[in-house]
Order: sequence, then structure tokens, then C-alpha cells
Amino acid sequence: MASSDDEFKYESVQDTELITEYLEALKEGFGNGKLLFGTRQKKLILEPNGLLKLSINAKRKDRKVKINLKISWNEGKSGKDSSAEPLEIKAGKA
Repeated sequence: MASSDDEFKYESVQDTELITEYLEALKEGFGNGKLLFGTRQKKLILEPNGLLKLSINAKRKDRKVKINLKISWNEGKSGKDSSAEPLEIKAGKA
């Protein structure tokens, strides 16, 4: 088990193709229960399981657009269903 204070932060400008690759890697990692985040200097492995909390915030202000995606869980706990309203995310033309 990792220490309780492990953290990985990364920020850069990327094109949509690379962002899509990162999102596909996240999808695969959540599917198989293991996520690896890393650079040459730092690595962090997370093992999501049970129920996960999902928080999404999408906004447009003037010409600036932002999507914040947050996924969290407690290690070693399965959690309880929050019975939240179903989320709809669609790709393509509006």
C-alpha cells in the first residue's frame, strides 16, 4: 500500500489527439483497476475499486472554456450508492 501522502501533478498544453489518448488510458485503467501517472521524475500508481465519486463542472465564460473532472474514492472501502440523478455526456453535433 502506498503512503497516505502520495501526489502527482502535471500541467501542459496538448492537442486534442493526445488528450484523447490520455482519456482512453484512464478508461482502460479504471476498467482494469490500475492507473499509472508518471513522468521521468515521479510516478504514482492508483487502484480504483468499489464505488467512485464523480464530479464534473463544464463552463464557458466569454471565449474561455473549461471542463473539470474529479474522480475520488476511499481505498479499501466499497462505499454506498449516492442515488444521484443519471449523468448524460454525448459526443458529436448538438
